[in-house]
Amino acid sequence: MAKREIKSESIDFFENNNSDEFFEDVERKPRGSDSKNEKVLEEFEALSCKICWKKMPKNLLKLIMSEEDKTVLSEVFKSGESLETRASYVCVSHIKKIISDNDIKVKITKTPLGHLMRSFIERNTYLIRNRTSKRKICKVCHMSEDFSKLYQISSKGIRIVLMIGCILRGTHSIDQAKSYIANKEGATCYSHRKKTIDIIFEHLGIQSVLEFSKCSTHAMGGLMDIAKNFDSNFTVGQFSHAFKLLYMRKPKVLSSL
Repeated sequence: MAKREIKSESIDFFENNNSDEFFEDVERKPRGSDSKNEKVLEEFEALSCKICWKKMPKNLLKLIMSEEDKTVLSEVFKSGESLETRASYVCVSHIKKIISDNDIKVKITKTPLGHLMRSFIERNTYLIRNRTSKRKICKVCHMSEDFSKLYQISSKGIRIVLMIGCILRGTHSIDQAKSYIANKEGATCYSHRKKTIDIIFEHLGIQSVLEFSKCSTHAMGGLMDIAKNFDSNFTVGQFSHAFKLLYMRKPKVLSSL
């Protein structure tokens, strides 16, 4: 598809893209013949968005190499020659803005530029999702946390053990605990694991998992009374097994346990 053909089209679905909102007052010094000045400018540009010229961390930039992507970005932001280099960095926020503003519009357009935009959105939505999926909501405290600091708890037994710990600490009611246990997608902060282990050790009057293994059924009675609220068939053996699995699930990062 020739670039001049694309530029000759009516681009109604770009009208609402006001690029001014992305700009920051960054003064660009004119290129001079002095090689030192040119080197400084090149280093600045290497870490700057070619749309708004804002200096950004690389993890907030996307490397644009595709001619199709450059064409779309140039049309939306009227960036002229700035994207004509072989590889250009662009703020991820600009790409997200294009996707949010044009996702619906391009589904009904049949122009060549519309097809190019649709391809741009399909290609970059996947990349944006990967970048924004690193945080998740903990199902225990309902706080947003980095995914590397969360467990994905699929075991009902482990979820029951965690909720017993929360009830002993007084942070959850029986009904709140039931809601958590029923949710099979139990993303949970590492910190809740340690707090649960600590409070159960305290309840049993022990200090190690070895001592836990020696606890009698009678000693487990209070814990099992709580567990029966969630599963009337839950046994001491199942509780013990789930607790040991939770204990063994060490965090991916260093902790004191």
